[in-house]
Amino acid sequence: MLLLGILMMVAGILLLMVESVMRERGEEMPADRRGEIRGGAVVMIGPIPVVIGSDQRTAVILMALAIALMAIWLASAYLGHFAVL
Repeated sequence: MLLLGILMMVAGILLLMVESVMRERGEEMPADRRGEIRGGAVVMIGPIPVVIGSDQRTAVILMALAIALMAIWLASAYLGHFAVL
């Protein structure tokens, strides 16, 4: 589990580095496509998800992700990998 966390942090740092290099090279998104940007976030507070989305489709996709994360968390807690308070 620790190795997975470290790999995810390294992947995030690499994505940030690639994005900054692309911005320096001037490969930004065209102005006519900027209105199509959608985003969202899932914040897990223990097993309880908080979903934030810029539109309904993104929010529904993130809710499905949140349900999957809740199931993984509950299965891990049941198997004894996490302490349940």
